[in-house]
Amino acid sequence: MKSVYRILFFSIMSVLLVACSEDTDFSSSPSLRLEFSKDTVAFDTLFTTVGSPTAGLVVRNRNSDALRISNVRLASGGESGFSVLVDGQYGTSMNDLEIRGKDSIFVYASVELEKNGADVPLMVKDSLLFTLESGVQQHVMLIAYGRDVTFLRGEIVEADRVIPSGHYVVYDSLVVAPDVTLTVEPGTTFYFHDKAFMKVHGRLLAEGMPDSPIVFRGDRTDNMFSYLPYDRVPGQWGGIAFAAESNGNRLSLCDIHSAHYGVKVEPGDTVAERISIESSKIHNFKGNALELVMARASVTNSLIANAEGNCVKVVGGDVSFVHCTIANFYVWEQRDVALALYNSLEEKPAPLRGALFANCVITGSKDDEVMGYLTNLGDSVPDCINYRFENSLINTVAEGDSCFVDNTFEVKDSLSFGKGNFRLIDHDIFDYDFHLSPESLARGRASDAYIVSLPYDLDGTPREAGAVDAGCYQFVEPPKEENGNLKTEI
Repeated sequence: MKSVYRILFFSIMSVLLVACSEDTDFSSSPSLRLEFSKDTVAFDTLFTTVGSPTAGLVVRNRNSDALRISNVRLASGGESGFSVLVDGQYGTSMNDLEIRGKDSIFVYASVELEKNGADVPLMVKDSLLFTLESGVQQHVMLIAYGRDVTFLRGEIVEADRVIPSGHYVVYDSLVVAPDVTLTVEPGTTFYFHDKAFMKVHGRLLAEGMPDSPIVFRGDRTDNMFSYLPYDRVPGQWGGIAFAAESNGNRLSLCDIHSAHYGVKVEPGDTVAERISIESSKIHNFKGNALELVMARASVTNSLIANAEGNCVKVVGGDVSFVHCTIANFYVWEQRDVALALYNSLEEKPAPLRGALFANCVITGSKDDEVMGYLTNLGDSVPDCINYRFENSLINTVAEGDSCFVDNTFEVKDSLSFGKGNFRLIDHDIFDYDFHLSPESLARGRASDAYIVSLPYDLDGTPREAGAVDAGCYQFVEPPKEENGNLKTEI
């Protein structure tokens, strides 16, 4: 019986050895080549001295015969800052790799770039060279752009300070101490790391220029998917909060986006102006985009869009919005409305002394984008419900409300309802352009009353008497790219 098992064992081993021998029949024919899933591994703009995310590459052997790769190496020998992991081997040069017929191996590349001393991103190149046993050499390009940045780690600004134009990566927090003014020069970009935030106890003056805005964003410069940069994904960083003692803040020509919350003004002085926001974009948040609590504030010529909470939440105080586009097309999770008004806070009175919305567009994808959580607080709190909407395009129902004067109300299922007002609302790739469409009822909707104080729109397009559009943008014919496609905004 043992002899039968012994014969069977040797028979099976013979078959396996033959099969293995056939599978490892390596070819050195110079006609055989490798195939790469991409000919170039490219990294978006990276911060110098900070390691990149990892990028993958598949190396396939489409041939029936197995191939030996005598050597895989970086052309620079690693001097460029690139490093690779090839089929489990890490280094700048690897020898004697094998790929069986109809099989593949994986390559992972990363890079850490040195400071370059330039004001603009500079490109760094390298090549990953594959030399086959046949002597055939193939290569894949490696490309990265490096930008020099200044790191701010748990920074507390304790004396008046000017941050010069440049690029800053914020870890943990950036805090402005009480009675201190932080001035940010035009052209500055802040890249906030995950959960990093800005808290202002003193005063923030962030005033950009048309060709040099001030940007507050997350520090991920890579993509979640090929079509989706992390910069379009909400919740990449904390947000900007103004404490109770903070007054006289000014944001002009700023772009604040893709955080957990946008701009939050905490309860404080209701007499002094807490914040002025002009010609700015505040968009794409997991919480509220702009939250004003018991504050006096003015917002002009600004876009406030796409929030899981409210685009604008006003709790008491005295606020005005003129020539603003407040639009909520957030689709990442169940969301709230574009605009919400309150006159109480934690079951205590928060009188709404004034809330003016003039020459605005207030819209979104819901049937009603304006909600008022307003109650009569009694004789003990007079003047507690004051709001006014005028010369605006609004998605709400306000029949018989005398506080709505000379507005146009959107009609559901009409051509100009919701997204029909704008050039592009693309939920598939999360791409939005809130310039007015030719069909928008916001065109010519606004009053001429603010031409003197706001003669130009958010883009710098002049407003002309008798043809003033509601919202932050005047209608203009959309520009086209060289391929004929429509250019988009954010």
